[in-house]
Amino acid sequence: MQHNDPLWELGLKSIRELETDEGILASSRGEAYGCIFGRDSLITALGLLKAYERTHDEYFLNLVEKVLRTLGNLQGRSHQIESGEQPGKIIHEFRPDNHGHLTALSESPWFIYPTGEMRNYDSVDSTPLFLMAVGEYSRLSKDRSFVISLLPNVRAGLAWILEWGDSNGDGFLDYSLHPERTFGGLSVQSWMDSTESVFYEDRAERPPYPIAPVEVQAYAWAALRAWADYFGALDNEDDRALAARYRARAADLKERFNEAFVRKGPRSTSLAFALDGKGMPLTAERSSVGHVLWAAYQGEAILDQEHMTHLRNRLMSRDMFVPQAGIRTLSSRSPRFDPVSYHNGSIWPHDTAMLAEGLQNFGFSEDARRVREALRRAYEHFKTPIELFGYRHGFKEYVHTSGQGGACRIQAWSAAALLSVSASY
Repeated sequence: MQHNDPLWELGLKSIRELETDEGILASSRGEAYGCIFGRDSLITALGLLKAYERTHDEYFLNLVEKVLRTLGNLQGRSHQIESGEQPGKIIHEFRPDNHGHLTALSESPWFIYPTGEMRNYDSVDSTPLFLMAVGEYSRLSKDRSFVISLLPNVRAGLAWILEWGDSNGDGFLDYSLHPERTFGGLSVQSWMDSTESVFYEDRAERPPYPIAPVEVQAYAWAALRAWADYFGALDNEDDRALAARYRARAADLKERFNEAFVRKGPRSTSLAFALDGKGMPLTAERSSVGHVLWAAYQGEAILDQEHMTHLRNRLMSRDMFVPQAGIRTLSSRSPRFDPVSYHNGSIWPHDTAMLAEGLQNFGFSEDARRVREALRRAYEHFKTPIELFGYRHGFKEYVHTSGQGGACRIQAWSAAALLSVSASY
């Protein structure tokens, strides 16, 4: 059915345009993000695996295989504080060339490796997303040999979660910039990676490092659960011991999460969008909290079942959900709300599509349908898988605060989201 849908055809055409021998570019070559990004590639890959599950089109499986192989090859091998590299960590951004705007012209130049490549690892979520994507590929494909070839990468990624991902020992994956770092990088390392996106609602000071984002805990929990089951089914005694360790870590993470991130009020329950370096919750109402529904495993999520309806109600409330467009990144009731900002009230199609899938995962099917229908209206308006947009009394184009440039017109994870929205009709 979706092959007769113009939006499906647009999404597929866009994905093909962004495909390379190494996988997929985050945006078109002439746009700001026309290179390999770990997070973008992996969220795109997970969307393409959903498209494969619905269509059984081998094209999606083959493209995901390229994505995973490339990211496995670029996985961190050593410690390099100037790029954020750590053993087992999946790359954030890879530019083999054409990186002068970051490494030469920038006020705080980014690190260049001796090979002349710019490799940056400032992403706290790419590693658990990689583990989720390999797990989904393993579940859906019959290519056992490819999965086995990636097991060293999987083991290294799991080791990163256990050994390096939690810098302050509080049980949560977090990020910070190394205090001895002299080269530039990202001060915010979750998917809402602008400096504007991490703040206290009630005061102006910056939250201290390390920052533990809500969605990253959900990704890590899902990855640990999936690979605990995989290794637990193997005959090797050492693998079964690892499986027990992953399962115990997932159980501990879930318990800590529901204690630290869940905010129980007299009338409703909400989630913090992150914890600061002192363990204090950052309480702005953000779409990223809904990713805990998306990162499900066998009908379960990191969030306790008793809180699911409260989370659904929050996502679908009038200050978050726009029936004509999608779900805002920040509540319109927040003092920081700006519908045409980068992350403080704008709508990102890939984010909205993930939230629709999450709602579907836990039985909120009518809500998922409404969210997808809203997103379809946005795609029909812009006629392209746009990176982000604003909505207030109609659709608004995002424009950078400098006045130079706006949203990328063809974004990989938005194109994959377009396929998921189309395939649901």
